[in-house]
Amino acid sequence: MKVKIKLLSMAGGPPPGFDEFGERTVDAASATNVADVVASLSLPSEESYTTIVNGEAVPVDARAGHVLSDGDEITLFPAIQGG
Repeated sequence: MKVKIKLLSMAGGPPPGFDEFGERTVDAASATNVADVVASLSLPSEESYTTIVNGEAVPVDARAGHVLSDGDEITLFPAIQGG
């Protein structure tokens, strides 16, 4: 199945494998969940990421239980910090 991944507000630009807009489409197995996809991206572990699937937020503790379907779109962005 095909899953689209969008990375927003990534410091230093998107990682390898993503286009200049921070987007990438991947082939995923039929039982792939959000946690699997996030882990496969090798994002900086010191950052916390908000995850949205098809416009709906998926909390960190629900990622492993959220199985993806063909055509799903995952949007990830780091938590905003300020002071």
